[in-house]
Amino acid sequence: MRLAGAVVLVLLASAGASVAQSAAAQLYNQANRLYADGEYSSARDLYLQAASSGVRDPRLFYNLGNAYYKMGELGEAIVWYERARRLAPRDPDIRHNLRFANTMKVDSDPDQGDGVWQAIDAMFSYPTLNELCAAASALLLLLFGLGAARLLGRTSATTAWTVTAVTVACLLSVDGLWLATRLYRHGAIAEAVLIAPEAQARSGPDEGQTTVFAVHEGTKVRVERRQGEWLLVRLPNGLAGWLPSEVLTEI
Repeated sequence: MRLAGAVVLVLLASAGASVAQSAAAQLYNQANRLYADGEYSSARDLYLQAASSGVRDPRLFYNLGNAYYKMGELGEAIVWYERARRLAPRDPDIRHNLRFANTMKVDSDPDQGDGVWQAIDAMFSYPTLNELCAAASALLLLLFGLGAARLLGRTSATTAWTVTAVTVACLLSVDGLWLATRLYRHGAIAEAVLIAPEAQARSGPDEGQTTVFAVHEGTKVRVERRQGEWLLVRLPNGLAGWLPSEVLTEI
């Protein structure tokens, strides 16, 4: 009975997820029609409803960025383009729109530095987390199959088997390290985008503290610490200051 109950719960959860995805798809399609008719605010609201259901789809996030851009909200547009880019880093439309939105900011991005390091970072970020997970699963399954075949006596420990097993194990190790590094980077580095037209960064978490620099809508910052309703942020050029959390949206 307990097993049957567990099976029923799994089936109900799966059915609930399917219903939620279907509802999100309907909202997405309705929003697309509104966007095509130039009703950007209404389209934005439906896209947000779909996103609030837990759907993580780069097309949804990309369209949200487009809707916000059409509404003149550059900061929110960049937020959603960045979220879409994290899910689909090689999508040319996402990359193009994000690059274009960044050119519209008051605060220009600093020089990215040496092209070699840019290439290394691009290669490091090339596969998505889902692709790295899929590769790890496939390699683990293959390694398990090789081991099972050897234990069951279906194959002998030939040179070819040994080379194949060692190669798969090495590839699995590299993929696992790559995935772990990416997950650490994703979890350890929090980033946010300024959504207010302008904000004054303070030397401490209080309006009475000294202003250390001003930032404008669309600027991306690294979040280093939170204290109450204030966030300690750092700009790409190294400057750090405190901003109220209400003027920022985390990516």
